[in-house]
Amino acid sequence: MVSAIRMEVLFALIAFLCLGLTDFFRKKGAAAGANSFSYLLVETVVLLTLLPIVAVVYSGKLTLSFSGAIPYALLSGVTITVALVAMLTGLSIGEGSLVIPISRLGLALATLLSLFFLNESITLTKVVGIGLAVAAVFLLSR
Repeated sequence: MVSAIRMEVLFALIAFLCLGLTDFFRKKGAAAGANSFSYLLVETVVLLTLLPIVAVVYSGKLTLSFSGAIPYALLSGVTITVALVAMLTGLSIGEGSLVIPISRLGLALATLLSLFFLNESITLTKVVGIGLAVAAVFLLSR
């Protein structure tokens, strides 16, 4: 009997699919000659337009609640800006099959930071997964 998929895994799979498509579209935009800053500006306008609509559809209302998260939102806003400009610049001068995997090594960094600073459990599976991710990027970059 097949068990139901865990909700966090379902949302992670949706994110995986959408992030993969986003990276592909970014590479297509870079290949079409898009300026990194202009591209990100349009992408951000679309995000800011759709996000309130999705919030209302998802939860039935638009509520702003941060409860102490504003410093982290500001920091992640800065880091995502730098990351996206760097990624789009890399995509405009290099191959997506190289730039995207290297940039996605951030997953290994985020996992390690979560393990050490948020006291998430360290398992052999997680250690092997991080190792395989690093090995995969190394192999792709050769």
